[in-house]
Amino acid sequence: MIKKIVIPTDGYGLEDHVIKYVARAFPSAEFCLISVVNTCERGVQLTSLLYKEMRESAEKAIERGKRLLEEEGIENVKSRILEGLPSKKIVSYAARKDADLIAMRVYSRKATTSAQRMGSTVKNVLKRSHIPVLTLANECNKFPIKKVLFATDGSGKSERAKNFAILFSSYYKAELEALHVIESNERESHGKNILENVEWKASFMDVKVKKSLEKGDVVEKILEHAMDNDILIMGIGRQFLFMHYLGHVTQAICTHAPIPVIFVRHIKKRWEKRMLRK
Repeated sequence: MIKKIVIPTDGYGLEDHVIKYVARAFPSAEFCLISVVNTCERGVQLTSLLYKEMRESAEKAIERGKRLLEEEGIENVKSRILEGLPSKKIVSYAARKDADLIAMRVYSRKATTSAQRMGSTVKNVLKRSHIPVLTLANECNKFPIKKVLFATDGSGKSERAKNFAILFSSYYKAELEALHVIESNERESHGKNILENVEWKASFMDVKVKKSLEKGDVVEKILEHAMDNDILIMGIGRQFLFMHYLGHVTQAICTHAPIPVIFVRHIKKRWEKRMLRK
């Protein structure tokens, strides 16, 4: 299912754990390493000397990434140095390559605030990308993947993530836990219906579902259940006017999850049709 993975790298070693994780979790995938020379950074005059330094840094980042993948037994790694705004270039490159996953690191939870730890590039990639994005804050050794957690609020933005979680669990022969956290004004019966729908849909793929219905803080409950699973899948995609934004739940889970998180963005029907024609 995950046959092609794009890994952005800046060469500072901060994403080493991400490179190692995807190499071990998806060893049969094709890997594409990219490093983006940010020629659009505000307040920075791009002199020829600065450009040369940034280009050399990008080349070193690619070489470091290749070396790490080779140490994990991955050969024939594709690579590319791009120029422009990092988030835009990452998303457009992954789309052109018809990638199945973009793998990115987020800052360690030892940093300051959650929003700062996520980083602007990761945040903007999550807002823009129609391709699922895997984020990982800390080193993780939970592989092969045998237990998948799907956290859902039952809204339309979770529908594509639900399909992805079921297909992912079926392909990797993993157990699937569907989690719904009841909000203060929500009826318990509604939560049960959401989980039963996941179970019904998964039955067509012969995927058994563990249904978990919780009450309390959404972030706390998701992180609590994440401890007992190998990977977490969530949907995102709320839109205000013409701009996509990330809620506090997404940001908190991204920066605090002890396991990798795959975010699957909801897309409108016209985008789905366009992707199917590719």
